[in-house]
Amino acid sequence: MAVSDEGLETVVNEVYGVEPDEFVAERERHAARARERGEKDLAEKIRKLRKPTKAAALVNRLTRHYADEVEALVELGGRLREAHRQLAGARLRELTHERNERVGALVERACSLVEGHVGESVRQEVAATLRAAVADEAAAEAVTGGWLVTALSPPDVFESMPLPAEAPRPSVRRERSGRTGTSQAEDRPVPSGGESEVPRRADDRVEAERRRRDAEVRARRSRDEARRELRAAEREETRARRRTEAARAALEAAEREVRRYAR
Repeated sequence: MAVSDEGLETVVNEVYGVEPDEFVAERERHAARARERGEKDLAEKIRKLRKPTKAAALVNRLTRHYADEVEALVELGGRLREAHRQLAGARLRELTHERNERVGALVERACSLVEGHVGESVRQEVAATLRAAVADEAAAEAVTGGWLVTALSPPDVFESMPLPAEAPRPSVRRERSGRTGTSQAEDRPVPSGGESEVPRRADDRVEAERRRRDAEVRARRSRDEARRELRAAEREETRARRRTEAARAALEAAEREVRRYAR
């Protein structure tokens, strides 16, 4: 018997929402029920579901119990990416602080959903997974889906790119005539036109850095879009394969019926 998408997704949603120590028992219970109903294919697929790590299980439960707060964290990622595109240094610092505050609060909420002490390494993995959901759209989709099997690591899109800063403003020494005891640097004449070349070179460096950052952001966006398209195609391929299996099973059953009456 073919496995319906709805039947398997319902089971997955339930088993990935329990406490880590209960996962195996819950998975086996659903597999046994499927076998009792004669759904052997579904039972086999349920048995193959991987047990999540403790950190992944905590994030899965967090998504189910505090969906609005997790969605708000994911939405923050969009604002952070926009601030990076605009090279808004003050805005980036403000949003980064907000991200850290939200992640810290959600880590505490996740730990409160289970009994007993949660180790520091697990807490760090939960925090890293939540930061990944902020920085990467594919990670955000995985987190909000609530079916994580392992913790995620945030890409360095926000951490590796320095915050924009104002170009340095070196002081320009003007010629001081009629004074004694002044240094050579102080007495150096101003370049023609009354403007120093140093600020111009600094502006050129800032502009070059801005172009590099823009190119990197565009490259990452293209990569993320390609990743989303691939996953969508893989999901469609899976659904098509299941429909094919269902059609083949129906055909085989019909042929058996024909042979039975043809005897």
